Amino acid sequence: MNRVFTVISFLCFLAIQTSVLAQYKPVYRYNLKECTEMALKNNEVIKASHYDVISAIAQKMEATKRYVPVVNYEYRVAPVPRDINNPTQSFVDGDISIFNSVKIEMGVPVTTFGKLTVSKELADLGIDASRLKKKRKANEVVTEVYKLYHGILLARELKILANKGLDAVNKKVEELQKEENTDQLQILKLKAIIYQVEKKLDEAIKKETIAFAMLKYQIGLEDDANFNLKDTHLKRVSFKMVPFAELLSQSKERRPEFQLLAFQVEANRKKIILEKKAYLPLLTLGAFLDYGVSPGIRGDEDETSLTNPLNFTKAGAGLKLSGDLDFRKIKSKVEMAKAAHLKSIAEKRSNYRLLEIDLKNAYLNLVQKRKLLYRAEKEQRSARQIVFLTKSNLDIGLGEKKDYLEALQSYLLIQAAVYENIFNYNLAVSNVKSKVGTLYDSKLLEL
Repeated sequence: MNRVFTVISFLCFLAIQTSVLAQYKPVYRYNLKECTEMALKNNEVIKASHYDVISAIAQKMEATKRYVPVVNYEYRVAPVPRDINNPTQSFVDGDISIFNSVKIEMGVPVTTFGKLTVSKELADLGIDASRLKKKRKANEVVTEVYKLYHGILLARELKILANKGLDAVNKKVEELQKEENTDQLQILKLKAIIYQVEKKLDEAIKKETIAFAMLKYQIGLEDDANFNLKDTHLKRVSFKMVPFAELLSQSKERRPEFQLLAFQVEANRKKIILEKKAYLPLLTLGAFLDYGVSPGIRGDEDETSLTNPLNFTKAGAGLKLSGDLDFRKIKSKVEMAKAAHLKSIAEKRSNYRLLEIDLKNAYLNLVQKRKLLYRAEKEQRSARQIVFLTKSNLDIGLGEKKDYLEALQSYLLIQAAVYENIFNYNLAVSNVKSKVGTLYDSKLLEL
């Protein structure tokens, strides 16, 4: 009985432990770098761009088919008259046989006079362009991850400040209500402040919830995943300011948009060369076998005769020089390719200027956000000193609670402005990095 009781107790323990473990969900904690790496790996938009790269690589196979045989085959079956000397009467009388024919042709391109070489170069440009488009999509996704990550931290900081403000105001309201000569106007003003702070608190909670859901989506986590940030406070990111000319040079070298414009011009130039090569023929080394058999045929029964339409064997091998010289069509395509090339050159010049202006706008925005952050931090230091002085005066009996409360309220508002400026500065930094091409390690996207 003791053994049975022990076994039953052990099984119950296992059942309880299994139930507890089934309800337990691990907490995933990631910092910004880890969130970025997860987004580059799991984001569905980046995956879609990844498949475009694979498709471009597959398309290159067609441009590298030199010396690879091309096989054409054909099989035919049909009723035929047995008497080939009197075919009509034989067919009408039902004196028929079954004709079977197999034809196989095989050709190996010897030379295309440069067509395949140009096609291969175009395919390589297509692969590189697909990778750049993937990088461009990755820049957009990672920029959004930066915004969401810092946005969650901002919402948390504002929630902490709002709760501090609510505690201070509620405490003041309680003190005023206990006084003999209650100042109802002051109480109403404080309650109005409470309503405003509570409204801001609700907005911060809502924004944090939505930002969490979007961040999970961007980094590839399920919506019910127990996920949190490793960082607990919003801090200014480290960024070394360099002259705009240096940033512009890096951007032209690394930003996908600049490189795609250059690739488009080069691809259109290659297309002109390819269209001109349509005048040139194709030299192929090939062989063929054509075999036909119809059992029971009467008349000319020489099965190896090239003139027998029902029983024959044909074979051959040699070189074939072929081409299609439609002069007007070829010239039209060449002129269209030239026009596309000139158009891409004009678009490159125009868009280069726009991309430079776009980078300058991001750079000047970063400079402005940095100045605003410095000013907000100075105001914060001044407000902190005012709070310290009013609190000291209150402690020694020279000040009033009203002055201390107003100073504390002002300090909390200024501190909230500091956090908002830190958030704006961090986003401005990520925007500049994105346009320069240094927002993340590009090796993570290599294919």
